[in-house]
Amino acid sequence: MRSELNFPQLTVVRSEQDGMQVVALSGELDLRAVGELEAAFATAGVKARVCLDLTALEFIDSTGLATVIRGHQALTEGGGAFAVVCKDAGPVRRTFETTGLMTLLTVVSDRSAALQALG
Repeated sequence: MRSELNFPQLTVVRSEQDGMQVVALSGELDLRAVGELEAAFATAGVKARVCLDLTALEFIDSTGLATVIRGHQALTEGGGAFAVVCKDAGPVRRTFETTGLMTLLTVVSDRSAALQALG
């Protein structure tokens, strides 16, 4: 199953890869777009293994970061697993580094590493 939603600044593509649910974002994740990410997390289920692929994301604001954190907490507290795929360099990775989220979240550089991290 693959579904794609388009908004002026954000594209959300949901798919499955090796038993892992992948939510891939491109564009900008800000206040106007966080509802779509929240909906993707909600439909994943609490015991899911979710890979949030941000490699094509160009921008994330504080509301986007808060949504990522809430998704991580809901999944891990419910018995699921959560990993973020993010380029090794760029504005999104820099935001994760400067906010200290690299220590809270499992952040890897590609989907195969996410699959390993999600066990």
